[in-house]
Formats: sequence, C-alpha cells, structure tokens
Amino acid sequence: MKLPDLSAPHKYEHQRPKRPPRLPKRLTPPPERIGPPDLTLFLYAGIVIAIVLVILALPGVIQLLFDILFV
Repeated sequence: MKLPDLSAPHKYEHQRPKRPPRLPKRLTPPPERIGPPDLTLFLYAGIVIAIVLVILALPGVIQLLFDILFV
C-alpha cells in the first residue's frame, strides 16, 4: 500500500456546482437576491450602550485614580 505524497500542497480546483439530476432543468433564471438587512439600528443601540457603560464606570475609575495617587 502506497501513501499519497503530502509534501506538496494540494491545489484547489474549482468545479462548477452540479444540479441534482432528480430536479428538472431550470428554464427561468433564478430570482434576484435581496440586499443585506439594514443594521444601523443595532449600531446606534451599541453606541448608546457603550456610552451608558462609560458613564457608569466613570466614578469607579475616578475613585481608583484618587486611591492610587493620594494614598
């Protein structure tokens, strides 16, 4: 039994996707894809959450700085 030569990397060869033979041949073009969803609402929500977290963490950071610098 001979093992395959693994020293050279295998080059990927693109093959056309094959339609299963059990399906009928498509006579009309596929429907157009819709665009990506609008995610700006999530962006704004993330910015608001980040601002709230910074505001809540600010007193703790200031107290930590006073403890380090003045004690």
